[in-house]
Amino acid sequence: MKNNLLTFLKKPVTVFILKTVVFFAIFLVLLYIYGYNGVGSAKFIYNEF
Repeated sequence: MKNNLLTFLKKPVTVFILKTVVFFAIFLVLLYIYGYNGVGSAKFIYNEF
């Protein structure tokens, strides 16, 4: 069972799909953080000086 899983994870197609899913998840988290920050909602505090 363990050998089957290791051979499955070593296939190039599987590695590509897993990397794509991980990078997409990171991208979604970054977009969420950017949107949550409210970049366009308030001025930067030092702009008034």
